[in-house]
Amino acid sequence: MVDLVLNLYTNTLYQPIYNLVVLLYNFSPGPNLGWAIVILAILVRLIFLPLTLKGYQTDSRLEKVSFQVRQIEDDIHFSSREKRNKITQVLKDNGINPLSEIYTLVGQLIFLAVLFQIVQVGIHPSGFDKLYSFVAHPAGSIDTVFFGIDISRPSFIYSLVAAGILFLEQLWEYEDKKNIPQATFSSRWYPLLLPIFTFILLMLLPATKAIFLITSIAFSMGIRMMVDLGRGARENV
Repeated sequence: MVDLVLNLYTNTLYQPIYNLVVLLYNFSPGPNLGWAIVILAILVRLIFLPLTLKGYQTDSRLEKVSFQVRQIEDDIHFSSREKRNKITQVLKDNGINPLSEIYTLVGQLIFLAVLFQIVQVGIHPSGFDKLYSFVAHPAGSIDTVFFGIDISRPSFIYSLVAAGILFLEQLWEYEDKKNIPQATFSSRWYPLLLPIFTFILLMLLPATKAIFLITSIAFSMGIRMMVDLGRGARENV
């Protein structure tokens, strides 16, 4: 049973993503693993872009029903269970699924988990046996020095940059969603200490995770900016 699960993981997750990383590496400037990770992060965000945009739509709908939800929460005639049921019904009636953003998060976590194994094993010539026949073998070992820092090891600088950009994103999200009831939106549960915990975790992992996170958050902030600009333009018409 264990062998079956391991083979399934290797054939359906690790090997395809590993070959994609090496393919991106071969065509990256240098070539260099850092640029390959940047391109990979952008591809992942593009794959999940429909879910990301749906999440922004959910936020907008949550703001519209926030007053109705607060009325239910403040009604002393309902028990806690009745309040939850009524709030759930309000969200359902308005086509809102507060958990929709989790799908994007889970997808990225899967990529990060596989990426960890790739950095541990796949960047060395001994790991090239997992390459498909149409993917060229890199000449020698994969270049892991990105802007003067070996990203196959933990990096204070990249971890700090990742935590910093995550902090900015958290502030932006909090400002956008401060009017959304806490009981109806899971990200309101995230403390602002999240960047600190992220920094500590990244300091224990190869800096490829930080590169992936920096690119992913920057892409997300760019999309959010375009959505906000588009929404503002429509409101001014």
